[in-house]
Amino acid sequence: MMSELGKKKNVKIFSAAVALIFVLSIAGLAVMQMGNPVNAAPSSNIGVIDMSKVITPDNQDAVDAQKQWQQAGEDMQKQFEEQSANMTDDQKQELFQKMQGDLAKKHDEIYKGVKDKVDSAISSVANTKSLSLVVDKRVVLYGGTDITDQVTKQLGDSQSK
Repeated sequence: MMSELGKKKNVKIFSAAVALIFVLSIAGLAVMQMGNPVNAAPSSNIGVIDMSKVITPDNQDAVDAQKQWQQAGEDMQKQFEEQSANMTDDQKQELFQKMQGDLAKKHDEIYKGVKDKVDSAISSVANTKSLSLVVDKRVVLYGGTDITDQVTKQLGDSQSK
């Protein structure tokens, strides 16, 4: 039994080592392909945005969506308790899974308005700055034009109208 555990541990260590070598080789390849990043950055037509600064906890649309989401969860819980009162455990499980799916759809509906406003503001700023691509700042190691402040301002202007 100990030899089996040892083999499993060796396989895990070997797998981790192979994964580390793979990641390091990809990173090295990326660094070599970048050339001189100092010269590449100013001509970039890639925008980056920090979504955590765009959708803040005090954003009124986000606050409203959160309240709707909480209310939907409470309503769904009451509905589950009423409908499952005389059900077997299997029926309760089935009802719970169905309601979970319904709640996920409700979540998407509620937050669609917020997402659409943010997407519209990002698109507007990207068009103004002639950006061909906008990505989340968390996935960018270097470069890109930060448009977070402009998008936040655009969202603020649209909320005050």
